[in-house]
Amino acid sequence: MPAYEAALGNGWSPDPRRTDEAFTAMLLAELRCDRRGFFEELIRTDDLVTLADGRTVPRLPTCFFWIWDGTFCGTIELRFQPGTDDLPPYVAGHVGYSVVPWKQQRGYATIALGQLLPVAAGKGLSRITVLCNEDNLGSRRVIERNGGRLVKVGPHPLDAPERIKLHFDLSVLPLS
Repeated sequence: MPAYEAALGNGWSPDPRRTDEAFTAMLLAELRCDRRGFFEELIRTDDLVTLADGRTVPRLPTCFFWIWDGTFCGTIELRFQPGTDDLPPYVAGHVGYSVVPWKQQRGYATIALGQLLPVAAGKGLSRITVLCNEDNLGSRRVIERNGGRLVKVGPHPLDAPERIKLHFDLSVLPLS
């Protein structure tokens, strides 16, 4: 937790869609107020979440991991619906990841995504969807290096309509 706290204190955001200083300051305050509660909220999967538009929806099961090289490098998570490869329209892909700026461009996200694929297979998934911003060449390379196939270019309902996303599918099963 101290390394996660230090990353937040240095302005890192675990949510690439929310990188503003107010968001990271709020997370840091929540962490410092109740460390155990903060950590439990990170891995919680048993309740509802409120979307930005005010709708309340079920929280999907999520496998949450820290990217680690002896020190904290970032996070990666797998969201899924048991029994199907599909996601509800309010979920922007199966995977979310964020690497702290001072550890970027070292291959950590590529390795983490590759290590997440067998986890997805273990959850019964045969493919996953990963999105990135159209102008995020680093994330695009991470996804493509793990076998990502571009299937759609366009906005996602969770983001502003002017934000274009690249939608990739990745097979989680070994190719025969």
